[in-house]
Amino acid sequence: MNFTEFTVNNVKRNIKSYLGYFFSILISSSLLFSFNMFVNHPDLDISLFDDYLILMMKVTTIIIYLFLFLFVFYSASVFLKSRNKEFGILYTIGISKRQVKKMIFIENLIMNILASASGILIGVIFAKIVLVAISSLIGIEKLEFYIPIKSMGVIILYFILLSLLTSYFIYFVVREDKVIKLLKGTQKPKPEPKSSPILAILCVLLLVVAYCRAVTVTELELVNRIVPVISMVIVGTYLLFSQLSVFVIKKVKENKRFYKKNINMLCIANLHYKVKDNTRMFFLVTITSAVAFTAIGSVYSYWKDRINQVELAYPQAIFYATERDKLNGIDDGYYKYKVELLEYLLQKENIHYNKTEGEMKTLFSKTENKAIKIIRESNYIQLAKEKGLEIVDLKYDEAISLSKSSSKKKDNLINIDNKSIKVKNANKSVMPAYYSLYVVKDEVYNSINSDYIADEFVAIDTKDYMKTLNVSKAFEKVCKDDVGYKFLSKSIMVDSAKIAYSVLLFLSVFIGLIFFVTSSSFLYNKLYVDCQVDKKKYRNLNKIGLTYKEIKKISTIEIGTLFLFPYVVAVIHSTFALLALKNALDVDVASSSFLVMGSFFIVLLIYFLIVRQGYLNEIKEHLVD
Repeated sequence: MNFTEFTVNNVKRNIKSYLGYFFSILISSSLLFSFNMFVNHPDLDISLFDDYLILMMKVTTIIIYLFLFLFVFYSASVFLKSRNKEFGILYTIGISKRQVKKMIFIENLIMNILASASGILIGVIFAKIVLVAISSLIGIEKLEFYIPIKSMGVIILYFILLSLLTSYFIYFVVREDKVIKLLKGTQKPKPEPKSSPILAILCVLLLVVAYCRAVTVTELELVNRIVPVISMVIVGTYLLFSQLSVFVIKKVKENKRFYKKNINMLCIANLHYKVKDNTRMFFLVTITSAVAFTAIGSVYSYWKDRINQVELAYPQAIFYATERDKLNGIDDGYYKYKVELLEYLLQKENIHYNKTEGEMKTLFSKTENKAIKIIRESNYIQLAKEKGLEIVDLKYDEAISLSKSSSKKKDNLINIDNKSIKVKNANKSVMPAYYSLYVVKDEVYNSINSDYIADEFVAIDTKDYMKTLNVSKAFEKVCKDDVGYKFLSKSIMVDSAKIAYSVLLFLSVFIGLIFFVTSSSFLYNKLYVDCQVDKKKYRNLNKIGLTYKEIKKISTIEIGTLFLFPYVVAVIHSTFALLALKNALDVDVASSSFLVMGSFFIVLLIYFLIVRQGYLNEIKEHLVD
């Protein structure tokens, strides 16, 4: 048997040990394949997307490839550390450093090629479903199935390169002197975890200041506060796991009455060591989870907010009007023809609609450098009734403001024919978001003598405005070269925004999945390494009277901490990040945050129950009774 055969047989013997590492690469390669298959689809012209979306796709790709490298390296190093005794035996019987390097490389190469090939196969099997799902999410025509040879080659090549790089760096994890010491049993017992009270206090200060800065941020301060707040949160998070948590557990241990009660001593003592040992893993899982929660939650919130903004700013499904201030001498016959064409297209699609026609005047003030638009009260009442809105009472010397001005300062008075008109505000507008639009009594409207331009308009509304999308697109093509006319379609606005936000949502969800898979793998690999040590520990404790029921309770607390501690911290980070966006940009984040974090929690809980049961089965097999 040559050395290569020995290495292959070694992989076969350790297949159970490799399962977590194998499946994490398999799922990651499957997700990576699906992403590449979509981005490189021959029927998808990415150049049609906005520049910032193309940039986001490129950034996402870079993040995924870099993160997968770090993930594979970390997972492999944790796994190889658990085999120190095995490497110690090999060094004792005369294996050379070069052979150890070769063995690690061959093992990594075998696992990476098998896992990536299996991931690609799974990706191909579910390719049709994935393409349909992504197409529906983004709102584009369904992409046809194809065999992405390029994507297959890229992924296999990437994982082969990963094998080369990780094998080179990981060799230093299993240095000869270290494993020989472990094999001979000269490793000293772990010292009690230590923490610095000063660093623990610094952790609290950093997180409190960061959270306060986040929730008090304004739109103008948002850009300047992002980097300092994120930096404080990152440093504070690391100190939370390495210092504060260890400090708190130490203080709990000092409460002797509580510490010595039932199984508390075993639970707290174990947590004291495991929290300190898993600092880096907790930190990585927390940061990646917080990024995923915040990215998905913010994009989903902005998408919902965008729909609400469009619906508030554009009450009707379709609005068409003349703009004589942009082109004098508009042909009224042409305008009527376009209105008839619009109605014909709606009737052709069997879309039931309500139509309101009216007129609005643009007044030019000689004393103020601005123009205002006004409509009749009768038109306002008709439009308000169709939308089921409360009608604001109006007196002769009053006007209702339907303005959506970006300025916070609103006019209390307007001047019409050298007369001051008091302005009242309506809760909801019945017209599209023109800069300055007011409702006046019909008598005032009809008696205007000052300079003005009169424009005709038609407002069309339906129960489901998205059903007018095809009609709106067809009408827009006919009107695209017209000058002096204004066409607004709510369905087109929502559809355009949907594509942009859906692409961003797809990218954020995809990154979230990659982060979740890798984080779950971190947890599994670490738990597997701990399980090998815990088998012996619990067997000895079982011999002196610790029951399986008590072991089960201790293990559940420990594994629950391993899974939920990073999740809870990530949820807190994400909550404050989303609150910052809410306060700065006035976006509702509550429902979307609950949905995103709740979905991740359900999946994490299921994963926790599965892993916990597997861990307990392993422990139970080695107990005396």
